[in-house]
Amino acid sequence: MHLPLTQNVVYMNFLNRFKYARDSYFITILIVAIVLMVNFIAARHFMRIDLTKNQFYAVSDASKTIMRDLEDIVTVKVFFSEKLPPNLFAVRQYVHDILDELASYSKGDLMVDFLNPEDSKIRQEAFELGIPEVQMNIVEKDKLEVKNGFLGVAVVYGDRVEILPVVQNVLNVEYDLVAAIKKVTAQSTPKIAFLTGHDEPELTQRAGVDQMRDTYALFKQALDHNYQVETVNLAESGTFSDTDTLLIAGSKTAFSDEEKYAIDQFLLSGRNAILFLDSIEVKPDLQAEAFDLNLSDMLEHYGVGIEEQFVLDQLNERASFNQGFMNFIVPYPFWIKAVHQYFDPENPIVAAMDFIVLPWASPLNVFDREGVNATVLAYTTPNAWLQPGPLFNLDPSSLQISSEQYQYPLAVLLEGEFTSFFSGDEDWIKSSDDYHEKSTQTGRLLLVGNSRFINDHFVNLYGQNMLFALNTVDFLTLDDSLISIRSKSSFDFPLKDLSARDRQLVKFTGIWLMPLAVILFGVVRFVLRRRKPFSL
Repeated sequence: MHLPLTQNVVYMNFLNRFKYARDSYFITILIVAIVLMVNFIAARHFMRIDLTKNQFYAVSDASKTIMRDLEDIVTVKVFFSEKLPPNLFAVRQYVHDILDELASYSKGDLMVDFLNPEDSKIRQEAFELGIPEVQMNIVEKDKLEVKNGFLGVAVVYGDRVEILPVVQNVLNVEYDLVAAIKKVTAQSTPKIAFLTGHDEPELTQRAGVDQMRDTYALFKQALDHNYQVETVNLAESGTFSDTDTLLIAGSKTAFSDEEKYAIDQFLLSGRNAILFLDSIEVKPDLQAEAFDLNLSDMLEHYGVGIEEQFVLDQLNERASFNQGFMNFIVPYPFWIKAVHQYFDPENPIVAAMDFIVLPWASPLNVFDREGVNATVLAYTTPNAWLQPGPLFNLDPSSLQISSEQYQYPLAVLLEGEFTSFFSGDEDWIKSSDDYHEKSTQTGRLLLVGNSRFINDHFVNLYGQNMLFALNTVDFLTLDDSLISIRSKSSFDFPLKDLSARDRQLVKFTGIWLMPLAVILFGVVRFVLRRRKPFSL
């Protein structure tokens, strides 16, 4: 049958439209199917491209390993209010993303619940878990209102609960979450003991801002997240019981032989000791006086010593001083800035760190001891020099740079099988039923010739000091998994120290080059327009 020409044209147009619609629907369905398949695969095989220096937005390998090693279900309950200030939107989104990513690596063992605390039952659950309600400034309908809300996270494993009461900073979210998961799933919580009885700084904050410098409250609070922290006075107890790591920091009076024996046997039992010690006391009026802790002979027996003099460095931090009614800030060589270039690149404690600031530090000596491996974690720059006693001049206005410059160790780690400092002393051997002549297993001792760098004043000024102190405890007590996570969120990008010539060049470029470039561009445009032929 032959259709008339007009009908044939209409028929052909219909077929073309039908084929076009059919192809369009098919392509649409195919695209939707591909998108769904990609989402299905991505939910089970997470991938992220992170171009930041420390891979800040990507989950670290240590976090992935911890998630894969979960042996039972851990529940994370997120209590975030719906209405938040604009500056907290990014925090909520980051918490959501990081938990989704962690869950994808856990193979179903990490359950995440995002709960709305506007519901009265959920609100009550948050209170019971210990998550507080906080005040927030919220702009609504062009009005600033103060409202109560929740910004907390609870990690639940059986009857164990760890909470993050207020999450406000994305820098520490991954570390805090993974540390909480690691803590609730651990067989037991490691114990850290601060040694007391020798005029050490307190572990709680004192009333009054001026006295904040004498406390380790912030350091202790940070340790509380992962450890059971206690204090031990050997003069009273005489033993460390089940302590995993001993922390001797800021001691100012001499140790007795009984205390040295307890420390010696603690180390030889295969446990760990961290010593942040000064050999010189610095008073508020910048008067300094050397003191003897009666530990030098024992430390040198193990393989490390601390000198009774200050080390100064041309690479340093600025310090603030008062003179009458004037306050001035000057570079202060006594505040040494030890930088990444002079850290041990192989040791996790310092490998990912940028710097440490050690105020009024003493240099260390390292001695060869059989069976003990000594690692210098941090050096000064080669442009450092010493100030010996007994008279010390700490006045910043009268300091002179010495021509005799050298590089000095600032932090040393000893690992291996130690021999007892009391070896051969029959009186001490007979007085103890569990005397160890040699280490029963590998022990670790870390010494820094400075204790002030971890007080509240300096960790507030320099966050990397806290990072270093926490890394030492983690490395000696747990493992290096948390160190790699924590190091991601701590970074420093200092400006390069330029010479006077380079500074003038930068100044000239900023002031004159850009205006000259604009003038030159205008002249070129003017010349080109003049050369263009005129036409109607």
